[in-house]
Amino acid sequence: MNIEISENEYRDLLDIVHIADVIMSGHRREPDKRSERHRVLIQKLYGLARGEGLDRLMRQEPPANVSVPTPEFEENTLAHRLIDEFGDHLFWDELISRLSVRDAAQTAGGMEHLNALGESERQAMEGPIRQGYIEEFSKNGIANLVVINSFEIGGNVPVKTSD
Repeated sequence: MNIEISENEYRDLLDIVHIADVIMSGHRREPDKRSERHRVLIQKLYGLARGEGLDRLMRQEPPANVSVPTPEFEENTLAHRLIDEFGDHLFWDELISRLSVRDAAQTAGGMEHLNALGESERQAMEGPIRQGYIEEFSKNGIANLVVINSFEIGGNVPVKTSD
């Protein structure tokens, strides 16, 4: 298969590929076997930049001889601004969602009771709580957020990460 794209389109493709690379690998300490074939393709696309007059955007990194973005690419890419915006949105969305569920469960008498509610009942309970958090965080960010060392609500469930 041959795909013909302009240099500008290839530069945009590098942004898109870099977003994928950061999302799949940027938070991991060790490579994820599930995305190995994706990383191989990303390396292929990064490597092609060197032969297309875009050498300033990618460099070879020893000892594995992998292609990595140069500081020029990193500083001028739209990718990082988009990733940062997405991360910010995801942070607030997850924080509001988790706090809303926690507080609704407390109001309902526990997670089992909350989960036993029908969808409309649950939404009626969570909706005003969610809206309160949206208004608070929109106005004040995390300035009024306080963590109290009491983790009885919802059990002592450890936080899960991808690693």
